[in-house]
Amino acid sequence: MASVSFIPTSKLTSLLAAADPQKALLVRVLNTTRLSLETDSFQQVSIIDLAEEKIIPGNSPVENPVTAPKASRKSGKYQLIWFGETVDTYSLKDLLSAGLQALEKAKPGTLEKLSKVKKSTKRIVAQNPSDLFDTPGLSETYSQKLMEGWWYGTNNSAQETNAWLERACECAGVKWGKDFSTSL
Repeated sequence: MASVSFIPTSKLTSLLAAADPQKALLVRVLNTTRLSLETDSFQQVSIIDLAEEKIIPGNSPVENPVTAPKASRKSGKYQLIWFGETVDTYSLKDLLSAGLQALEKAKPGTLEKLSKVKKSTKRIVAQNPSDLFDTPGLSETYSQKLMEGWWYGTNNSAQETNAWLERACECAGVKWGKDFSTSL
């Protein structure tokens, strides 16, 4: 029976980067669960096992796999529950975006109030991306358009994501944990 492996793109990217830090190898599909990394003369350097999420050196037995470093941001399944409706998202960034948009839709003016909140060196929403961070240049890397006229900061841990959404609920006059919550 054939098996098919699914892997988050962030994990696959991490595996490829760990197996080929110089970005000089070619990738060949061996089967539904394995990729071969090879030189341009077809010399196998390593194998990526998608099912096990491991790198296997090309000349080593399968029993000695090398584990790739963890992806920089966790991806998975996160739920946003608001007013009885559940929305599935697959990253913290998407969870934050969906939550902020849902609150603004339910309670217009929430983003305006939230844009006045600044924790130490950053805001979570602003009408201009350069207003998100005190450090120049961070907005170029860590901001994304939320909706027309609004930008949000995307570099947040799970704890920060929850804290920002809880603060947004306060601004919207919505009960955190009752009317609005997350799976975090």
